[in-house]
Amino acid sequence: MRKGITRRAFLKKAGTGAALAGLTLIGGMSARAEEPTERERHQLLMQGTVNFKGFKVKEITPNDEFYITSYSDRVPEIDPKAFRLRVGGKVEKPYELSLTEIALRRDKKEFVTLECIGNPIGGDAIGNALWEGVTLKKILGSAVPEKGIVKVAFHAEDGYSDSIPYELALSEDVFLAYRMNGEPLPKQHGYPVRVIVPGIYGMKNVKWISRIELVDRDFKGYWEKRGWSDEAVIPVKSQILMPMAGREIPMEEYVVGGVAFAGRHGISRVQVSTDGQRTWRDAEAKEPLSKWSWVVWRYGWSPLQEGKYTLTVRAFDKAGRIQETPSLFGRVLGTFPDGAKGLHSVTVEVKRRRGA
Repeated sequence: MRKGITRRAFLKKAGTGAALAGLTLIGGMSARAEEPTERERHQLLMQGTVNFKGFKVKEITPNDEFYITSYSDRVPEIDPKAFRLRVGGKVEKPYELSLTEIALRRDKKEFVTLECIGNPIGGDAIGNALWEGVTLKKILGSAVPEKGIVKVAFHAEDGYSDSIPYELALSEDVFLAYRMNGEPLPKQHGYPVRVIVPGIYGMKNVKWISRIELVDRDFKGYWEKRGWSDEAVIPVKSQILMPMAGREIPMEEYVVGGVAFAGRHGISRVQVSTDGQRTWRDAEAKEPLSKWSWVVWRYGWSPLQEGKYTLTVRAFDKAGRIQETPSLFGRVLGTFPDGAKGLHSVTVEVKRRRGA
């Protein structure tokens, strides 16, 4: 999966602090930091930022910081006045919709976390945004689908295509988005319309769609033809945002923090190890913005002595599954063919403050 912005480039853009696919860490804080007032919480939320008991982080990824992936470098130039979304294939009443007609059907507004299937453990290609649009079920129903439909295929203006099972397409959770974080969908993120399929890797959340096709066969998209997963279900994942690997931290109470995500199942528990996975302690998890949103978590850590420590995080979903840790000859497996699986760890050095 080709990335439009690298971690190094984004960190340079964001300045100090850590960045995770646009989830910008504002700063690591002492566990003694005061909680913001109700007014401050509202202002921070509107900016995408929360202070979760000393862990201050952007829970909502700004549009210009949201990760970008594409199978090509081309961003289609689409005339909104001339644009028409065509719905056809195995249907009795194929039809077209203008942008205005799509907007008039709006019935969905949801926080959804998206992630690229090529995102490595602890990688940048993940983000959380507020999407607005129309449920796909409503769009398909107007075309009167024929019997025997197997998949719904999405065709994009840049030549890309992919599909999802028809049964999933009829879910109330799948929708066509034309707004992102309160603004018209940015060009790089699929303007004028893209698909949002919660809990499924980004390859299925097709951008710049201009045609929806109902088919009675197992339609394979661009990446599936190259061996990538067709189900593309996001497994239980978690990662550490603070502290960053290699950082020197003071020997005092310190807030470790990050995010966790479980695709279509939701997070039930997050644990942190500070001793190389020998023991685990429960972290505190913030209530997510929606059932499809990542969870912000924090853990108050008080190291007892100086030295190097390896911190690791793991999560559990609401179906009781624990985050997978597959390996081959002791090596964490890569992203191909169905996404990265494994635990995220960072190594830091604890030192006493001078004069302490």
